[in-house]
Amino acid sequence: MKKIAFRLFIFLIICTMTIGCSVSHTVSTKPTKSLAEDLKQISKSIRNVKFTFTRPDLFIDIKLTEVPSKEILDSILSNVKAFATVDNMNEVAQSVKWDLEVSEIHLAVNGDKDHQTIKHAYFARYFKTSDASDKSKENIDGYQTWIIEEQ
Repeated sequence: MKKIAFRLFIFLIICTMTIGCSVSHTVSTKPTKSLAEDLKQISKSIRNVKFTFTRPDLFIDIKLTEVPSKEILDSILSNVKAFATVDNMNEVAQSVKWDLEVSEIHLAVNGDKDHQTIKHAYFARYFKTSDASDKSKENIDGYQTWIIEEQ
């Protein structure tokens, strides 16, 4: 009887862990497709633009064949900022059946230099604080403030 109870307990733990883990979803909406096309027009060195959602965040990963210049980085960031609207993020959330706001947008720009990856990373948040229950105007940034992620 104890063996059965123990096995049932282990089975329940494994099921709980499996269900509780976040799943990444590839995101493909009209705005993400348009942004990818716009980004590829910036430089021939941009070889791949990938959008994934892992609750509650959107990740934009841009791969280049070379280390990007400051001008290319600025242009990429400018295009992503224009894309990062509440409406576009709501469309992303709906496409992956997420009923809340996209909490953060993470942008990673990776360029290769002699087979060493050089990463430039930025992020923006919907809320100004980590308190997602505070939906007051004072706490909503709406992805307007972009911060450089420390490496």
